[in-house]
Amino acid sequence: MRKVSVCIPAYNGQDYVSKSVESVLQQSFSDWELVICDDASTDETPDICRSFQDRRIRYLRFDRNGGQAVNWNRCLEAAAGEYIVLLHQDDMLAPTYLGRAVEVLDRHSSVGLVHCSVQHVDANGNPILLQRTYEADRVQPGEALWRELVVRGCVVNPAGVMVRKAAYRVVGPFTTRIHWGIDWHMWIRIAIRFEVAYLTDTLAFYREHAQSGTGAVAAAARNGPDELWVIEDTFEHIGATRPELLAMRGEAVRQVAHRTWCLAETMCQRGVMPPARAGLRRAVKIWPGMLLQSRLWGLWAATYFGYDWFRRMQHRRASLSLGVRSRPGRAASRKT
Repeated sequence: MRKVSVCIPAYNGQDYVSKSVESVLQQSFSDWELVICDDASTDETPDICRSFQDRRIRYLRFDRNGGQAVNWNRCLEAAAGEYIVLLHQDDMLAPTYLGRAVEVLDRHSSVGLVHCSVQHVDANGNPILLQRTYEADRVQPGEALWRELVVRGCVVNPAGVMVRKAAYRVVGPFTTRIHWGIDWHMWIRIAIRFEVAYLTDTLAFYREHAQSGTGAVAAAARNGPDELWVIEDTFEHIGATRPELLAMRGEAVRQVAHRTWCLAETMCQRGVMPPARAGLRRAVKIWPGMLLQSRLWGLWAATYFGYDWFRRMQHRRASLSLGVRSRPGRAASRKT
């Protein structure tokens, strides 16, 4: 049995899957297997995957398209290793990633998940931004990460995650109830039960491009309802065992509404106005208090007048606010 199972859930990934496979082949750590679960691809993905001759690679093709969560669960079922990496077909690992992550899990038996700093890249592999959660390596109680996940959203980038197979057995498979945040829901479930570790070095690469599943879900305004489902499910299951954490639910819901607004803003910036308006309606439905915030109405107007209008209004408002704060005040008179 191999120490690590790297699993690539693939579907019509002809543009990038070879880069993902090559990043595994270039690992300095060699005790791994690569399992590619092809979710009934209709492009050149099968031929590309079969072209690699390394005996550690297993290519499994499925005739029925099951969707994202189903295919991720196929990967978990097929993995034979003690540790599992779920590597998306368009992401890549740095050459030392497996060795570094294995070292942490071998040394700390209570750690269920290790993640790392991740470099976001564009379709051509050019760097966009660096996602670094902490400034130093750490092993910490999972509850600390759980609190961040339920309030800040998915701060764990899936490109650089290794999970102990025993942890997956404890928490169960990926949920099939949602399309957005499937990995986030899983990290929440693991973090409340296990310690977690973080490597501050940049050991993985997350590709952003127009065909990615994340972009498609955001454009369909599915993110808000799915995020809310994650929060509701999380607190429903945590209440019986950790009632003291229930106080965080209100803030978690408000942050879901905020992130929904932010994605609506992104859609507006891109000029995709119907999804932007749908996102704003979702934000209000999630947290009605959003109706009292001027940014909601400003962005709603921008979906008709254009994002440049919204930017000008924000700049004007900031200038007026600065002027009021800098205006010298009169000395208060005092009666004697």
